Amino acid sequence: MKKTGFITMLFLIIIMIMHSGQTAFAFDKAQIPMYIEIGLFFENSAKSTVNLKANDGFEIGKFQQNNFVRLLDFLDKKEVILRKDTHYIGAGGSYVEYTGAINTSMNTSNLQGPYHVQVADTFSSSNEALSFMQSLSTGMDQPYLVYENGWKVFVGLYVHQEEAQLKGEEISNVNSYQTKVIPPSATRVQVLDLAGRPLFMFDSRENIYFRGFEDKGNVSLISVEGKNYRGAIGAKRLSASDMSIVNKLLLEEYLYGVVPREMPALWSLEALKAQAVVTRGYAVSNIGRFTNLGFDLCNTTRSQVYGGYDAEHANSNRAVNETSSKVITYNGNVISAFYHSNSGGRTENSENVWSNPLPYIKGVKDDFSLDAPNSTWKEVFTKGQIKSLLEKNNIFVGDVTDIQATSVSENGRILELTIYGTNGKEVLVKERSRNLFGLKSTWFTVNPIGNTIGNTTSNSNVTIQGDPEILHATELQNQSILSANGVTKITNPSNIKIFDGKNYREIAFSSAVTAESFEFVGKGFGHGLGMSQYGAKKMAEEGYNYMQILAHYYTGIKVE
Repeated sequence: MKKTGFITMLFLIIIMIMHSGQTAFAFDKAQIPMYIEIGLFFENSAKSTVNLKANDGFEIGKFQQNNFVRLLDFLDKKEVILRKDTHYIGAGGSYVEYTGAINTSMNTSNLQGPYHVQVADTFSSSNEALSFMQSLSTGMDQPYLVYENGWKVFVGLYVHQEEAQLKGEEISNVNSYQTKVIPPSATRVQVLDLAGRPLFMFDSRENIYFRGFEDKGNVSLISVEGKNYRGAIGAKRLSASDMSIVNKLLLEEYLYGVVPREMPALWSLEALKAQAVVTRGYAVSNIGRFTNLGFDLCNTTRSQVYGGYDAEHANSNRAVNETSSKVITYNGNVISAFYHSNSGGRTENSENVWSNPLPYIKGVKDDFSLDAPNSTWKEVFTKGQIKSLLEKNNIFVGDVTDIQATSVSENGRILELTIYGTNGKEVLVKERSRNLFGLKSTWFTVNPIGNTIGNTTSNSNVTIQGDPEILHATELQNQSILSANGVTKITNPSNIKIFDGKNYREIAFSSAVTAESFEFVGKGFGHGLGMSQYGAKKMAEEGYNYMQILAHYYTGIKVE
């Protein structure tokens, strides 16, 4: 009995240890946010003015603890104009920003400006401000609500301070209301109807959002510059900038607009599911990457390509729904699951492309990517083209004389590409070679194309095949080899014979070439890290499920 009790206790201890280990590495689903903010227009694409459309009008509000709290609505307006608080020139709602000089003697009939008149003090609610606004006499310029450190009522879009001052005095004299001239604000946003009449203004620091009104059970959509989006749209002004336009929506609905832009929606469902999981994981692990610009991720390749509602497809939406909240984790943490188009037959270690070694991004043999678009490719550059590309990147080696892969990873990709010229050499490290030449990947060899001028031993490189897929180039001079007489150092590589098991063969070095062009012969498309999309497609077609696909491309991970 004692022995049985000891075994039982030992078994329980083992189970507890295993359970505690799993708990330590368990992923907390609370890390997955409900909402995400996506930059649509920002930095160089930021807008001074933008048009919003909604079929049944607009709700305007703020998000509080993942709930949209309505502040007011414009249900009778199907289109509004958002623009920054500055000068505009035009008529009938068709206005463009005016950056010319402003003076009190100029004709301002076709100008609108950033000076306003506040009537009365700050109100405690929108209803109170609205009631006051509706009580104002009709003899003044059209009043409108403002949300800026509380609720206010403004009048006018005046071009200069003097004009606003005169209007304020007129209002005070007629209505006996206290008035105040409001100067331009670098954070204020104007909301107008299509005739150019002000409807509402707000301070963009208040995080105001617009969304399409919907009470019929349909998808609530809002259109920005002709493109439809789920969720809500905000306009944020940074210091001395135009408006950044931001789409705030549910994370899962964001994925609806990403997956079909990153992978064709007509591909097999299991491949689309794999894409949905890596896309979700990328979003979660990179949340807040653009906080300095007022949003989480952008809609370009700087994050993930996002096409909004118009990009959605039933197949990819299904893939998102059937993998809801699933992410890839390593030791309990969500990973940024990198992916690319085609591995060319082998993926790569993260440190061989960038710098940090990631235990879950390791090179794997990938026959599933073979015989697919861009599994192999070829590019040819003349010496003149190469010199021009180098000089555009402030690299000056003179006329190009040779290009060699001087360091290659264990998976076959270029670590160092050395370009020799009449005035020196330049070493391109890792992705720099791909980026400079605009190549599809860093897995390539370089062949000179030109005129043969005779045999040479000045560059006595040989290629050694170890792994069946990987070729390694090495210089014979001063290398040690095992011969019939023991270990021997090569001092003259010009006269070497090798025994192939049957015959002795002399190593023949390639003839020297005065290269006029260089041929780049490569494999794969993309950085080669993580999942190959064409490989995932092939695996799905062969019956693998999305979890098996992910386990093939990512080392030591869980899908949870």
